Amino acid sequence: MKRSLNVVSFFSGCGGMDLGFKQAGFNIALANDCWAPAARSFQKNFSETEMLIKDIKQLKGKYLWELLNKKNVNSIDVVIGGPPCQCFTRLNNNNLRMDDKRNQLFKDYIRLIKALQPKFVIMENVPDLLVRKNSKGQLFKDIIFSAFSRAGYKLSYKIFEAQKYGVPQKRRRVIFFATSDKNLELTFPNESRKDSVVGPFLKRLKKCKRELKDNKVTINGPPVALRIKHVPPGGYYENLPDHLKVKKYREGKLVTVKRYGSYYRRLDDNRPSITITNNYLIHPDEDRYLTNRELAALHTFPNNFEFEGCLEEVSQQIANAVPPELVRRIAVHLKETYFDKT
Repeated sequence: MKRSLNVVSFFSGCGGMDLGFKQAGFNIALANDCWAPAARSFQKNFSETEMLIKDIKQLKGKYLWELLNKKNVNSIDVVIGGPPCQCFTRLNNNNLRMDDKRNQLFKDYIRLIKALQPKFVIMENVPDLLVRKNSKGQLFKDIIFSAFSRAGYKLSYKIFEAQKYGVPQKRRRVIFFATSDKNLELTFPNESRKDSVVGPFLKRLKKCKRELKDNKVTINGPPVALRIKHVPPGGYYENLPDHLKVKKYREGKLVTVKRYGSYYRRLDDNRPSITITNNYLIHPDEDRYLTNRELAALHTFPNNFEFEGCLEEVSQQIANAVPPELVRRIAVHLKETYFDKT
């Protein structure tokens, strides 16, 4: 019998990455996040895993090993995590500083990797990280490569488009893949030929006979309901008739306000969703906003995954999570390519 393949997770959130690895047959031995609502969701769904609700900066390698050894875990195969990405996204156009606490957290991630000595590391972030520079003009990508190299790891990366990996959502993420074995060739799973689309996922959810938590429909007031009714599949605010668009006075003139992105965005059954954030999205076939459970389904969380927290906290947990199905495919590739053959 083969031993369990042990995973330690940082920046775990509600457990999107962890669920993907668990579904692929890995043991999630230890996890960490500092946001209590997400950590409580994690504990609800991974009762066998030790969840540390602490700032990663407070964690020490010796303490982690004490906890792991108590669970008879003597080696770690994979460390996974996605350091916060808000400071790297294109939506943040401010100059980045190396002393910004958010863009420093990958250093603590690598610090604990050095302490745990896993054979493999998976790190997730937004693709904008690859082109962002600090105040000295250094690319964060180069800083990350150097830090992994100093820790004894060979590093590679790929930009993934989630809709090509079983997730009905246009969500681009960069996945860094590292190994302590310098002789290994690092590879990634192949993408599907067809994009996953919204329709089948929402239809499966609708067929569920039991009452699902987080599936309560928000009742909108007449002005919002009227606008929703006029948005076509795949359309958004700009597709509304002019008389339904927001008007404001500017320099004494009444002008139509422009909106972009997800504002009054209706999904299309036959296309992937736009990237799920904590903004409202309109159901493709019904004149209402999606419920949190429907958003979770489009994020590939199963119906039995339970979220803790208020409406807004659950929405944010889903938006922050890495889609489990994307991670499951990465984890299966990792297992079949590097573990099952040894």
